[in-house]
Amino acid sequence: MLNRLAPSLKRLTVFLSRAIFFVLIAFLLAQEYPPPGDFATQIDRAAGNSVFDFVQWENEALTEKAAQIAVPVQDYLTSDQQRQFVLDYVQLTKDWSELDTQVRNIYAAALVTDPAATSADLRAKRDATRAGIERRRPTAEAILQQQISSVLAEEGFAAGGEIVPPVASRITPLPYVLIVSPRDEINRAAGLGLQAGLNVDQAEQIEQSVLSTTNHSALVVPIGGLAAYPTMILETDDLLWLLQTMSHEWIHNWLDFRPLGFSYLAVDSPDIRTINETVASLAGSEVGLTVMRRYYLDMLKREHPDLVKPRPLQIPPTVPAATAPAPSTSNEFSFSRAMHDIRVRVDSLLAVAQAIRDQAQTAETAGHRDDARNLRAQYEAKIVEAEKYMEQQRQVINSHGYSIRKINQAYFAFYGAYADRPGAAGSDPIGPNVIALRVYSSSLRAFLDRASSVLTIDQLKQAVEQFKILKEATP
Repeated sequence: MLNRLAPSLKRLTVFLSRAIFFVLIAFLLAQEYPPPGDFATQIDRAAGNSVFDFVQWENEALTEKAAQIAVPVQDYLTSDQQRQFVLDYVQLTKDWSELDTQVRNIYAAALVTDPAATSADLRAKRDATRAGIERRRPTAEAILQQQISSVLAEEGFAAGGEIVPPVASRITPLPYVLIVSPRDEINRAAGLGLQAGLNVDQAEQIEQSVLSTTNHSALVVPIGGLAAYPTMILETDDLLWLLQTMSHEWIHNWLDFRPLGFSYLAVDSPDIRTINETVASLAGSEVGLTVMRRYYLDMLKREHPDLVKPRPLQIPPTVPAATAPAPSTSNEFSFSRAMHDIRVRVDSLLAVAQAIRDQAQTAETAGHRDDARNLRAQYEAKIVEAEKYMEQQRQVINSHGYSIRKINQAYFAFYGAYADRPGAAGSDPIGPNVIALRVYSSSLRAFLDRASSVLTIDQLKQAVEQFKILKEATP
């Protein structure tokens, strides 16, 4: 019995030591108390009581994970049983979603006079399914963690037989995130976690409060994962997405011990943020897909047949103007091309606004107050032009079947940071260069080791050239 418990106790010790480290980082970062008129204080006040309680969530998550490791149910299952356990869990999640949709439709139907009575059986079945999901979730998480760890170990990330930090994820309702950007540039000036399940009217109220208080663009966005520890993962019945998101967030945890990750937490730099997120997206997608091919090939064949066989990663053009998606040969609408074009146009308009702002400051310094006032009016008009353009284009996009609530500077400040695919990043060269670095890398570990010390676009380009030379010199 002691022999069976020893590995679990070892894993528990490693997990707790790493968890304490991450919690200490979060605690230290949270100890800064800005003064009453500070920008961060204004953002906090705009969010009001909608701020997410990370401390409570962390306490619950660590307690659950410690119990999961102390009593590792998954260790008593064969590999086939583990795979089937996960598949059953995913199917239950899908069943619950379908049942919940049926219940909502009954309550929305105009001809149903007593929706409570009509939906009673469905609600009972839905609630029983939810209870089954929650019973199985911790073990399903543990199995997926082990499968991801197995792939990571083969990629060279194990130290002393253990993945450091241990892969630890919790499938949970995720907070929304309030993204704040200046109106005259696309740059994430602040981000704040908000309560899960926030209503759209509450989101609109918070965004408007930020705008009126700080004159900054704001957007409340949903997220699929968050690199807390354990990482926070959105519930889904898409197993590939689940594996890739868990892997993505673990990459963030791994990077936190290295310059790129630490600087992401400590330095306000759009380039660092975009490099970090793009590296995590690229590596997380690769790891998750490898796990899917190894353990859930039959499901991959059914749901993503085009991903069954590995395909070589293509390096996109690194010339900024050429990072847009390739022109379509048909009249079919392309979301990524539309987003790219909007971003490029908005960047251009805001660059003009910034130039006018600088002229206004120069005129003010020189004592030319009338000129300065006229220039400030032009500056504001150019920003408004960009905002009207984004709203017009949002309506165009939604006419093609999309349902985007708002496109503004904060929208691009958030979505543009994930530059492994063309679109919201516009002509930012970071995405193509990160992809090039992966293509020229001899392995995933070599890619992450090199990328983890890159903090600027110039350093990224230098790394690409170095790896390109090495690859070309290798027989």
